[in-house]
Amino acid sequence: MTDYYIEVCVVATTETEEGVGDFLFSEGALGLVIEDMPRQPAGVLIRASFSGSVAVRPLVEGIRRYQDSLVALGFPEAVGGVEVRELPLEDWGRKWKENFKPLPVGHRLLIAPPWETVPSPNDRLIIWIDPAMAFGTGHHATTQMCLQALEDLVDQWVETRRPVVLDVGTGTGILAIAAAALGADRVVAIDTDPEACDAARRNLLRCEHRDRVETICGGMDILDRNALFDLILANLDTRTLGSLFPTLGAHLAPAGRLIVSGILVQEEAPIASSLQSASLHVIDRQMEADWLCLTLVAHS
Repeated sequence: MTDYYIEVCVVATTETEEGVGDFLFSEGALGLVIEDMPRQPAGVLIRASFSGSVAVRPLVEGIRRYQDSLVALGFPEAVGGVEVRELPLEDWGRKWKENFKPLPVGHRLLIAPPWETVPSPNDRLIIWIDPAMAFGTGHHATTQMCLQALEDLVDQWVETRRPVVLDVGTGTGILAIAAAALGADRVVAIDTDPEACDAARRNLLRCEHRDRVETICGGMDILDRNALFDLILANLDTRTLGSLFPTLGAHLAPAGRLIVSGILVQEEAPIASSLQSASLHVIDRQMEADWLCLTLVAHS
């Protein structure tokens, strides 16, 4: 684990602010801070935080290509380049402690950082999350939609039996921990990023149901090829999801459900083609801001 994180500063116009922010999240940003620019009334400065292990050159090249694509579509060009710097992890922790506050999600969940004093609510389950350098605090639209879909589906299952759940790209472990708290029988949480696995394991120590969750550092190929799950969660990005759909579908139990997010609205068409090729069918669609969350089943 590195002792620093990467801050990428990008100038955007008020018209492109939301699109640039969504693009940075799709590239793996862990958080954004947006600041006004007094000398450019029509511009904003977006500070995006990335893990210290991110490949900086491809990231910056991708940002510049995205900026060029916005200009080609007729949006005004922002004045300013892309700046990158390394900052100590202590600065990351301080910023999160200033901005990460308890957040109710869905009907039964409350996401809270461990440094906040939170009275025990009678009607909500507290999910304690310290993000460290992993994605998943519950504040991003994709995570919130996954949590809401998870809550609805687990409630349906526990009427008869408790489901077995797979969380792909677990990040902080927020979805895996929420699944266990909501009543899943067993949860397997996997991630290829060692920093994310460390963050998830630390957060599990605060989880009352940690004995139901197994964290594995690795990709889908680390699973037993015959392992089946009632519910699979994958809050990733469009490129990763497109290549994983056949494998995810192969691990769905009969009548299983697959919840996917990290998909921008404008990417829905290529995702639909990938789903058809993998024999997966959309049974529920959520949209928040520019993001989608889809609930899928395998074609019988």
